[in-house]
Amino acid sequence: MTDSEAFVFRIGGRSAPERIPRSKAFDVFTEDAFSGKLTSTKQCPRTVAPFPKVNPLAGPFAFEGVLEGDVLAIHILELKPTRNWGVSAVSPNFGLLSGTRANPNLQPQLAEHVWMWQLSEDRTRYTCSTPNGNMQVDCQPFLGTVAVAPAHGEVRLSIVPGDFGGNLDLPQLGAGTTLYLRANVEGGQLYLGDGHGAQGDGEICGTAIEIALQSRLAVDRLADSPTFDWPRIETGTHIGVVGCGRPLEDAVRIAVSGLVEWIADISGLNPQNAHQFVSQACQLRIGNLVNPAFSVLCRIEKSRLEPCLPVMGDLHRQLASLATAE
Repeated sequence: MTDSEAFVFRIGGRSAPERIPRSKAFDVFTEDAFSGKLTSTKQCPRTVAPFPKVNPLAGPFAFEGVLEGDVLAIHILELKPTRNWGVSAVSPNFGLLSGTRANPNLQPQLAEHVWMWQLSEDRTRYTCSTPNGNMQVDCQPFLGTVAVAPAHGEVRLSIVPGDFGGNLDLPQLGAGTTLYLRANVEGGQLYLGDGHGAQGDGEICGTAIEIALQSRLAVDRLADSPTFDWPRIETGTHIGVVGCGRPLEDAVRIAVSGLVEWIADISGLNPQNAHQFVSQACQLRIGNLVNPAFSVLCRIEKSRLEPCLPVMGDLHRQLASLATAE
């Protein structure tokens, strides 16, 4: 089977061959951002995975009983790296510290460079050997891209984030997290990929430690909510809203205003007081600063919201219980 048959590089415009039952765990294999072809520091990323054949996605997956307008609750039960290595790279005109086509400068382009990261036997850390010593980071796998088909029949490249999810590159999308997205078509049409073994906030150089992943997920639905707009995230300790846009402050405004509205809805605070509360208690986490739109998560600790919880129909707890039931 060729890459084009096994994975897709666009979000939307396809139909799933079958429907998966809701609230039932299912497994998905995803390739790394370079389709598993970048395996040596001597290779050139843009040769082995030329644009737009980057960020291959598995899917789409459709779910029983999901209607257009429903809110999809996508819970990540488990993530397992499938190889003992990951890869990262710097490419010309890409990354926060490089001139780009949209933000050009007259400095020389950065040369392509590849780093190979080895996963420890206990699968807790990645190590990269250099002539000047070793670099080590903790293994914290997450899905860089979780998306549903965009609204109005639109088709987007797999590198794009937006209100449909997409290439959010948020390290918070690890095991134990529920991502809420509005289903724009019947069945939801879910896409998954861009596994990361580790990544700092911002994905500054343009790539994380890119890895192949075996993921276990479960999905359920909520009826449409008039206050739901941009993606929401729930973990055991936090809830938050994701904003995507350029410049960065627009992404921040989307995320913060979304959380203010959500807090007002679940707490009974008026918008002015919810604004004040979020201003004093929120955290801002940057997903990426390198994609066509930047991504930001504005989150708040659940402990500050008691007794307002549970939220979103308590689906996070219900889906998380599947991990212990198996």
